[in-house]
Amino acid sequence: MASDNKKARPDNLLFHSHIEICRILQMLAHERSHIEAEVGEHLSFKAFMLALDLPHARFTTTFSPNKEANSALLTFPDAVEFTASDSQGLLYTFEASSPEETQIDGQPAIHFSLPKALLLHNRREHARFSASDDLSLRCVADATGFMPFESRITDVSHDGLGVLIYDLGVHLEPSAILKGSRIITPSGDAVTADLELRHITTAQLPDGTMANRAGFHFLQAPSEISQLIGLFIQNMDKK
Repeated sequence: MASDNKKARPDNLLFHSHIEICRILQMLAHERSHIEAEVGEHLSFKAFMLALDLPHARFTTTFSPNKEANSALLTFPDAVEFTASDSQGLLYTFEASSPEETQIDGQPAIHFSLPKALLLHNRREHARFSASDDLSLRCVADATGFMPFESRITDVSHDGLGVLIYDLGVHLEPSAILKGSRIITPSGDAVTADLELRHITTAQLPDGTMANRAGFHFLQAPSEISQLIGLFIQNMDKK
């Protein structure tokens, strides 16, 4: 059965889901997976994944044995493309930037900002991808409740978890239930679901404005949830 599942898995999956990306990076850190990147035209940075730091939105690697590669990476002005491998031999490619020297348990290490996209592939030849595209879905939150308001959904994961972005003028508490929320897909169709908020923080949007950021889960997963997940986790081999 496991063999059949493995055969059915697509060769290339592109993750825009922050929740799924963090889950994958956590697994790679737990396995102390090998990670490498080309820096410039001739230097190869080779290291191991160490940790995922969710509160500060970053991951950590060891230093490379190549001191010249370390120095080049720490001063490199652009994002670099990393490739990591797990214990099953699967490959993961993602871009990261903002390297910063640190220490973990007294040993030198390097922090990087979390990637916005991640490609899982089980073959060496793989399509390149843009990590700069920000995906979000319009949502009329609490559409059948007491105070409908405009918001954006920026993530939906396999666990039925998601992230809701909305105006600072809307005041909600964790455990609030947004009834009959209407999630608008790119095709214009609406998916209706009740959302329960889990935690709420403030976040800065790409345009510099501040907004509320709430984690949520679906109280009853809608029948179209696989469609929503597919928007954040794309099968690149689909014809």
